Amino acid sequence: MFAVPHRRRAFAASVALLLGATQAVAAPADGSRLYAPCVVCHQPSAWGSPDGRIPNLAGQQRRYLERQLAVFRSGARIDTAMQVVTAHPTFSNQDNIDALAGYLSHLQANPDPVMGAGNHLRVGQELFVHICSACHGADGRGESGNRVPRIAGQHYPYLRAQIEAAAGLHKEFAPPEMSGALRAMLPGEKDALADYISRLGNADALLDLNRVDHTGSSAP
Repeated sequence: MFAVPHRRRAFAASVALLLGATQAVAAPADGSRLYAPCVVCHQPSAWGSPDGRIPNLAGQQRRYLERQLAVFRSGARIDTAMQVVTAHPTFSNQDNIDALAGYLSHLQANPDPVMGAGNHLRVGQELFVHICSACHGADGRGESGNRVPRIAGQHYPYLRAQIEAAAGLHKEFAPPEMSGALRAMLPGEKDALADYISRLGNADALLDLNRVDHTGSSAP
């Protein structure tokens, strides 16, 4: 969900912002202030990077965000920028984690995510229905109680990278049936799936399953 490798100077800026935010935060924790170091990579709106490689966090499921902050801090999930930020003592406080996750979950999701080429969307839809919808929901918005993330409307480049990464995830982080299914997919199928998910929430992605065409062209 969270970050991709970022330039080294952003790390120093993140830490400096976090120190300033920590001094300014009073009880109860203020999620908008705690978000200050995240702006460097995820932008003020929390809509992710313009190139789509850093994810949208706005509107993400709260419990999923809480879990990801914890696993980055523990080192179980590896990303240099995220580990620099979450290593700060601010995120040893569960109230701060809860406040930040709550703040992000209530923001409006990015209405204009980076999408793929738009090819083979019917294939992407069929794969989504059979592999993803049971957990992530038919609309791709996730499920808060089980820490299932929202994937609808996420950036295509980030989704494509995460599909590749999820194929090799340990069962502690991903259901084995999901990682197994992703591992068996061809590169073109992964492209189609990521592209379709990036368009969920857009009427163009809501295709008729009865007319799925595995070549990617419209059925007659």
